Amino acid sequence: MSIEIRPLSPENAETFAALFDELEFEHAREWKGCYCHYYNSDCPGNLWSHRTGEDNRKDSIADIRAGKMHGYLALEKGKCVGWVNADDALAYPRLKDYLAPYVGAQKIGLTICYVIEPAHRNQGLARHLLNAAIEGFRTAGYEAVIGLPVDQPMAGERRYRGTMNMYLEAGFVEHRRFDAVVVMRRNLD
Repeated sequence: MSIEIRPLSPENAETFAALFDELEFEHAREWKGCYCHYYNSDCPGNLWSHRTGEDNRKDSIADIRAGKMHGYLALEKGKCVGWVNADDALAYPRLKDYLAPYVGAQKIGLTICYVIEPAHRNQGLARHLLNAAIEGFRTAGYEAVIGLPVDQPMAGERRYRGTMNMYLEAGFVEHRRFDAVVVMRRNLD
């Protein structure tokens, strides 16, 4: 597997969108049209279900080109085979109130959505994306990175927030737990 990890940029916005265009999301059909826009959107929850995939694709590409959406792409021969949404923890409108108590005045990054093409799952690609995000946050002067995995049995495809084990292996520690959602944190010294 010859994979290159690159930061999301205006130049590769369409490459990002192609990952979602091609995936079927058999395990969760409602995710098909998300284009990883859910957490980046300030659309009220009751209106989200009325948005189309075309709306989300267009808005994600616009956000990428405007420098409002960040993350890392896993590319194989120029094709996007994986992605992680990685940005400042308070940059996600849907999570801002939830995360504010953990962030305070600190500069903290967050990884939230991992989307991996089926043929590349269970090969450590999400871990490579996480490591790229950690290094990106470190380079940008962040104090810490958090992740929000769900600690309960579920099909691999539904573990889009990453796994507990993946975060533990990358040096994260459990910071707080709310039901099945675990706030994992890694300080960047």
